[in-house]
Amino acid sequence: MINAFKVLWKTVKDIWEDMLLLVLMHVLTLICGIPLFATLLIPPYLALAAETGASIIPAFLVALVLSIPTAIPFAGAWFALYAVCNRVANGFAISWEIYFTSFKQYIFKAWRYMAIANSIGILIVVNFFWYPQAFPDQSWVSWVMGAWLAAGLFWLAIQLYVFPFYVEQETKSWRVALRNSALIAGANPLFTLILLVVTLLLVGLCVSFLPPLFVLIGLLLWVMVGTEAVVNRITAYRARAEAEAAKAAKKNPVTKREG
Repeated sequence: MINAFKVLWKTVKDIWEDMLLLVLMHVLTLICGIPLFATLLIPPYLALAAETGASIIPAFLVALVLSIPTAIPFAGAWFALYAVCNRVANGFAISWEIYFTSFKQYIFKAWRYMAIANSIGILIVVNFFWYPQAFPDQSWVSWVMGAWLAAGLFWLAIQLYVFPFYVEQETKSWRVALRNSALIAGANPLFTLILLVVTLLLVGLCVSFLPPLFVLIGLLLWVMVGTEAVVNRITAYRARAEAEAAKAAKKNPVTKREG
C-alpha cells in the first residue's frame, strides 16, 4: 500500500517539474483524440437519451465499429505521451522531437493494439448489459453480471500497465507487455486497486467539476500513474533480484584454485 502512495506522490512531483511541456503535449493528444471520443460517446449517449434499453447494445456496437478508423491519430499521440512520460519517470529530459518521433514511429503499432483493446473493452460492456435484458427474471444473472464486472475491472487494470511496459521494452512485443501487465496486476492487487481508484476518482472529479483541468492534465494523470507504477515495480524487481544474487554469492563464494 505504501508503494502505491509513493507512486502517486512521484506522479504529482514529476508532472509539476515538467508541467509546461507535459500539459501542451496532453492538450495535443486530446485534440488528436476528438474523433475517437466522439464515436465512442455519441452513439451510447443518444441511445440512453432515447430511454429505450434495447437500443443500448446496438449503440455500443456502432461505437465499436466507428472507433476503429478514428483511433488512428489518437493512437500515435497516446503512445507519444507515454514515451515522454517514461522519460520523465526515469529522470530524463523531454522534448517535442521525442514526442513526434514516437508518434510517427509507433502510430500504427499502437493503433492495432488499441483497436483490439477497445473491442475487448466494449464487448465486455455489451455482455454486462445484454444478460439482464435477455434474462430479466433469472436470479443467476446477477452472478454473471458480477463476473463481467470483475473481468472489466481486471482488463482496465491491465490497460493501466500495458503501454508503459511496451515503452520500457527494448524488443517491442504487445504479447509480452500484456503478460507482464496481467502479472503485475495479479501479483499486486492492493497496489493496483489503490492506483486505479485514486486515478479514476481524480479524472472523474476533473470531468465533473473542473473540465478545464481535465483538458490540461486529465488523461496525463492516467498515463503518468501507469508509467510511474511500472517503473516502480521494475525497480523493485531488479533490487530484489540483485539482493538475491548477492545473497547467493555469499553462500557460494568462488574460491581461487591453487597450483
